[in-house]
Amino acid sequence: MTLAPSQWSLSGEGRLPDLLKAGGLDVGQGFLRYELWSSLAQDDLRQRYRRTLFGLAWLTLSYLVFILAKIFIFGALNPAPFAWFAAYVTVGFLIWQLLNSFVVDGCTSLINSETWVKGVQLPYSTYFYESISRDLIIFAYSAVVAGLVLLLTGYLPGWAALSVPPALLLIILNGFFLHMLLGIICLRYRDVVQIVQTAMRVLFFLTPLVWTVDQVGPIADFLVWNPFTYLIDIVRAPLIDYRIPYTSWAVSLGMTAGLGGMSFLVFSVFRRQLAFWY
Repeated sequence: MTLAPSQWSLSGEGRLPDLLKAGGLDVGQGFLRYELWSSLAQDDLRQRYRRTLFGLAWLTLSYLVFILAKIFIFGALNPAPFAWFAAYVTVGFLIWQLLNSFVVDGCTSLINSETWVKGVQLPYSTYFYESISRDLIIFAYSAVVAGLVLLLTGYLPGWAALSVPPALLLIILNGFFLHMLLGIICLRYRDVVQIVQTAMRVLFFLTPLVWTVDQVGPIADFLVWNPFTYLIDIVRAPLIDYRIPYTSWAVSLGMTAGLGGMSFLVFSVFRRQLAFWY
């Protein structure tokens, strides 16, 4: 049974403050089980590459081949200096890969945890942390390639690179909120998974990854509506343009606050009903 808005203010456990408190406890208790969800994430990746020659190194090798193909194919079509474009594409794709993983894996984080939900009593946030941890491991293996490309193209970190760690933390926080929101919506309405995956394929072409803003003319005006543009910019601009994009930071912080409030509200209100949606 779904809680109606009018029930949020009722006395007892159905009151909104009590639901928010329970949601916060779930998030906190799930985080404290870091040994469990980190181990599950590592084990899942090991199983994916079990009995392969290179093991998890395939994560680095596959990204290397992919990014080299993009650089040489689209670099020939872009008037920008080759070294700059190589760094531009590499860093952009690295962050896009992470964001795309957060969105797509967030949709299936609860769906894929059905066996655990039915068999073990754990905070629901545990499954969000596991999925995010797995995505971050993949990101770390791919980041090796990005670091190598930046080194070879001469883009050594400057003072603006000090803003990159906070930017990555902000992206991870958005990833958690996306898991919290999309995980619940997609558990209840399974068609949303396909809708989101299709939307991400379209957004790939609408995000400045293999093209630059000066190449698309009037279409660039529509970039202001693409949230991924700002999240990528707060990492890429300090590394290859040696500047901190304050506008992108302001927009990213605003999006994070809005997404966080909405996600936590949805999670807190519907958390007790999740087990009945499998």
